[in-house]
Amino acid sequence: MTRIKFFRLTISLLCMIIFMLSCSVCVDAAQEVQYTNGETGYKILVMDDANILTSDEEKQLVQDIIPVTVYGNAAVWTTEEYTDNELEQARLKRKELFVFDSACIFVINMNKNVRKLTIQSYGTINEFVTDSFARSITDNVKGYATSGDYYVCCKTAFSQILAVCENRHISEPLKISGYFVISLMAGLIISISLAFSKRQNALVEYNIYEDPQPYKIEGEFTTPINAVYVSQTTVYRPPVSSSSSSGSSCSSCSSGSSCSSCSSCGGGGCGSGGSSSF
Repeated sequence: MTRIKFFRLTISLLCMIIFMLSCSVCVDAAQEVQYTNGETGYKILVMDDANILTSDEEKQLVQDIIPVTVYGNAAVWTTEEYTDNELEQARLKRKELFVFDSACIFVINMNKNVRKLTIQSYGTINEFVTDSFARSITDNVKGYATSGDYYVCCKTAFSQILAVCENRHISEPLKISGYFVISLMAGLIISISLAFSKRQNALVEYNIYEDPQPYKIEGEFTTPINAVYVSQTTVYRPPVSSSSSSGSSCSSCSSGSSCSSCSSCGGGGCGSGGSSSF
């Protein structure tokens, strides 16, 4: 009986070891390096956790992204994980995969309460793909995601990322329309300010009053009608304290940089980012 128990215990332990090894292999396969640039050492990862790409589309997508590895690592990640901050989610995933190497990640979040396309970059790529470009690219490709063509969505996103890195033009219709609206509002505010201001210099106050005292002209005292005298007074404007100015001491943290706090900068790897709903 003792031998039989020992044999069963041995078999059970072997089964547990095999199961654990198989699980670890599955995890590694989900983050398997699909391509490595022999010259730069930068990698491409395609992680379709949401199962929205076919195996052929994944392989073709790797080939489409290869030119981007001149500038940094590249990753495509599809997920159904819920988040209330898609930029931070993408930043943490990019940092998990590539730490502080130059990298760019394109995330398709299929969660029904999220439904976001997000681009997050760091390092050399971040010098080109800024917050503004990231938002423009996600806006440009969200139509493909809405229609369910996720492969073309990913392919087009990285083709535009490459174009930005090569200083080529990409369409930014929302950015242009935004500039137009801002210019229109600024012009309206200036026009109203000029229409209601007595003088154009805001730092000078003019006090206008009538002088009732008569003055003498050719031996006669005459009181001029509607005569006015203008006195000029300079208004003191105290300097704005540096402690009251908006913004943070970390210049790389901006509203779109997907930094939860500036303490994560300076080695934390904020980078740039932008997202669009689809």
